[in-house]
Amino acid sequence: MASVVLILLATVAPYNAIPAGSMPPRWCLVCGGMWLTDGISNVVLFAPFGLALAMLGVRWWMVLLLSAGFSLGVEGLQSIGVPPARSAAWADVVANALGGLFGVWLLVLRGWLMPASWRVAVRLAWGWAAGVVAMLALTSAALGPRSGNLERPWTDREAAATYARSPFPHVPGQAWYGGQTDSVSVNGYATTHRGTGPVIIAVSREPATVAMRAVLRGREIEPFLVPIVFLHVAGDSSAVAVVGEHNLDAKLVVTRRAWDWGLGMPVLRLPGVFSGRSVRDPRPVVLEAWSAPDTLRLSATSAAFTGTRALALTPVIGWVLIQTVFALGGTFELFAHLCWLAALMMPIGWWGIQAATRSGRVLGIAMLWLWVGATAMPRVFGVAPIGARDWVIMMALLAAGAAAGRYAVNTRRKGYHDDAQAD
Repeated sequence: MASVVLILLATVAPYNAIPAGSMPPRWCLVCGGMWLTDGISNVVLFAPFGLALAMLGVRWWMVLLLSAGFSLGVEGLQSIGVPPARSAAWADVVANALGGLFGVWLLVLRGWLMPASWRVAVRLAWGWAAGVVAMLALTSAALGPRSGNLERPWTDREAAATYARSPFPHVPGQAWYGGQTDSVSVNGYATTHRGTGPVIIAVSREPATVAMRAVLRGREIEPFLVPIVFLHVAGDSSAVAVVGEHNLDAKLVVTRRAWDWGLGMPVLRLPGVFSGRSVRDPRPVVLEAWSAPDTLRLSATSAAFTGTRALALTPVIGWVLIQTVFALGGTFELFAHLCWLAALMMPIGWWGIQAATRSGRVLGIAMLWLWVGATAMPRVFGVAPIGARDWVIMMALLAAGAAAGRYAVNTRRKGYHDDAQAD
């Protein structure tokens, strides 16, 4: 029942409305730029439903049919406007059905929790550690700039990237900005605007770093993200970087390899920048944004507000790329981050400690792999190194997994001993 309630809250509750210009085609199979993120989120959403059915003894093929049927009913409601501004998609039906099967698979794998021998425990611990290193590498690669037409330092001297006002009359699929933009500069290219609507700038090839500055007045009234400055590569309507207003907050949105892979990207949000301002407030607001391979930064200055927010793009923020529930800067950001690190680290400790007398060697080698792999990511992909706080949390979670594994082993042994005495 709890899994059904969770699904209904996520799918038919009246929130997360999609702006009309960004609404994907109905009953699509590849829907929008974040199609893979949406698919992963849907698989995870329906996994508890499939697990619950499997625990009740329902066969896998029936779980598949029930998951698909439940999803089809939800998508049917969305197709007739329940809730409003949501889009029905075949992609969601497929992902939800696979989520039900994933729940069945989790039940099948429950025997791996307590391996029958220390050799199996060693393979599981080292295999998980190798998977974590691979996950960190994929996250680092996804956060990096696209490889095609990338502006790099050693080519800048030969032919610098060129900037110009874009031929796009408006941002494709986005609303028209209602405030007045006075001037904009992007990587030294400056232009005046003095009117409503976004400033759209085209660049000949994607820059590795982007420095944007906008001076504007007034504010937008729409409750969703409305672009103020939009930078794109000539001939490609996808954004390289966007500075916009979202419900009285300023936002910096960038797209990199993750977007090309169908994944999300970190969104930097600066709350309250436009609070207390009228639609035609004459007082200027200065927005400054910085996007580099290892850092995002957004600042705002006005008569009523001064603030800055920065984000280090490290290999351990993969949770941001693969889900649509928790946002950076949101109420549950720390919770989501801790859950992600726990999923990465605790299984290593859990299985590693079950290697008995070899557990010290197993855990030591696993941690060495992690350290070598994680420290190599900034050099290979240009992302920020994992901070000291995250390293401490990761080691603490690995130790917690080991302690839980030791407790489970001792409990099982005590149970066997009690059964033997009873016999």
